[in-house]
Amino acid sequence: MAVNRIVNEKGLESWTVYVSIRSSKMPHIRFQKRVKGLKSKAEADRKEKNLLKELSSKVAQEEGHGYTWRLVIEKWVSTVSSPHYTFKTYSPSVIKDYYGMMYRWTSEWLNCPASEINRGDGRKVLDSVLESGRSKGHQKKIKNTINMIYTWGIEERLIRGVHQSPVYGLQINVVQDHKPEILKLSEIRTLLYEAKTHNNDWYLVWAMALLTGMRSGELFALKWSDVDFDNELITVQRSYNKHANIFKSTKAGYWRSVPISSELHEVLNDLRKSAEGEFVLPRLSYWLRGEQAKYLREFCVSINISSIKFHTLRACFATQLLSQGVEALKVMKICGWRDLKTMARYVRLAGIDEKGITEGLNFIPASDAGCGNVVSLFNRGSE
Repeated sequence: MAVNRIVNEKGLESWTVYVSIRSSKMPHIRFQKRVKGLKSKAEADRKEKNLLKELSSKVAQEEGHGYTWRLVIEKWVSTVSSPHYTFKTYSPSVIKDYYGMMYRWTSEWLNCPASEINRGDGRKVLDSVLESGRSKGHQKKIKNTINMIYTWGIEERLIRGVHQSPVYGLQINVVQDHKPEILKLSEIRTLLYEAKTHNNDWYLVWAMALLTGMRSGELFALKWSDVDFDNELITVQRSYNKHANIFKSTKAGYWRSVPISSELHEVLNDLRKSAEGEFVLPRLSYWLRGEQAKYLREFCVSINISSIKFHTLRACFATQLLSQGVEALKVMKICGWRDLKTMARYVRLAGIDEKGITEGLNFIPASDAGCGNVVSLFNRGSE
């Protein structure tokens, strides 16, 4: 705020008033005004008082609308990124992903008071996701992220006068539950046989993935110090995040042990022969570029088996153990899954719940039975 005396070239005197008011609660709210050509200091002082009252009223009115959506997002990022945040933790890459997602898909909301964004705005955003060619799965992810950040804003009193996010309750129906990709046992053997026969650099990496169920980042971060040959155990305690270029904890947030089978022992021995540093597996160029899935798909096509991504090797490990009768909870422990919902997906994929349950039907007559012993299942009404 300022009252300034101005003298022009002719020596004539005038006064200028400048007032700027910023909200102490919501720093993005600011009003400013300048008035020139006032004839006296007294008039300038009166004008300054009036402007203070006028702009303070505008600030108070805007504060009633709450934060803009942009500032809610920024506040959320700042809060969950803080080392002092003691609730649900997010990795830097996840925070970055959510931040970018909100700025891209809700760009029209950014400068609007969050409390004024309604369900119509929410439908428009979700419709735009499908119109851009993205999947319903991606649409659902965006909806969940908006819900999560908006609800946080309500709980923190940054968004006032509303109790639900603008996308809350909007239905997203997944048309079809596609069966996940997987390799049959014969295809797993073909993959490893062809890779070994052709001296493919990825053979030992794929074998490790199939024999341990470890994720790509966990395999990349595995060190020889994690391998206990005496007790036949591998300790999985870290993972590599390529986007952030950092080593971090596993996805579940805790360490786990994977038993070393006789086949895995042979693979580890082969790796020891060419070991050059602290890491168990070689630093392959496709892996360093994050293109391990692309290379595996291309190799699968070239040997005429189902095309899969790298993460599917983990599913192959789990489903093969389940199909052999290994208890689901043991597989869950080895793979590091935290909830039964994830585990149930692999139980279903392995088909172990259904295996054998139809054996008791006995519909087909014995081969030596006469025709007179056959009972029709479909023409009972004609008897």
